[in-house]
Amino acid sequence: MSKVDKLYALIFSEISLGLVIPILIGLLILAFPTVIYDLLSGVHIYFPESIWGGVEIPLQYILTVGTATGILTCAIPIVLGLSWNRWAGGASGFLCSLLYTLSMGIYYGIPYGTEAFNPTLDWLGMIVGGMLAGYIAGALMTRSRMRGSTSFKSMLVASIVGATVACIFTTLTYIWYAPMFLMGTLGYWGDVGFAWFTYIAIYGVWCILAAIAAKVGSWFT
Repeated sequence: MSKVDKLYALIFSEISLGLVIPILIGLLILAFPTVIYDLLSGVHIYFPESIWGGVEIPLQYILTVGTATGILTCAIPIVLGLSWNRWAGGASGFLCSLLYTLSMGIYYGIPYGTEAFNPTLDWLGMIVGGMLAGYIAGALMTRSRMRGSTSFKSMLVASIVGATVACIFTTLTYIWYAPMFLMGTLGYWGDVGFAWFTYIAIYGVWCILAAIAAKVGSWFT
């Protein structure tokens, strides 16, 4: 047996898949808001002023809150929708998005006072968006299976369509109803561009990763 075969056997062994890898993932999740957050505190990303005034975005924010947004309101619902069915995708989207909004209520409410977090319709839009992302991806994938296609292309198309709908719901309700949006410093249209770019980037990246995860998962079922 070659070294490559031994490496594959080690990575995909029952002990590795059932014990080692889950523990490593758990440690990584704990590291994001602690060790990784501190290490990236001084790293900022800048964008051209022609887009929304050249505002800077801390990398630590992207890899903590941004990652949580992408995983809970997009990736998990879409993966379950693609791998299982539209009902699993829709239900997980609702539950995961609800969990995310509750956690964000604690994140924004406690440090800055209760006035900083108001449960307005923008949070409901995110919950509905997550639910629709999983449901739509699952429904489109079911239709593809009925036609005999389980290719990565079919998964990717279903994932992108579901994420696009979720992005529209989330971004528009944030722009229309979020008190934090009205507190922006870039001017209204600058904040609109910033909001659209942020959510498109989050949902765009994580819907592609979700399709990849669903396809890889299909190899072991």
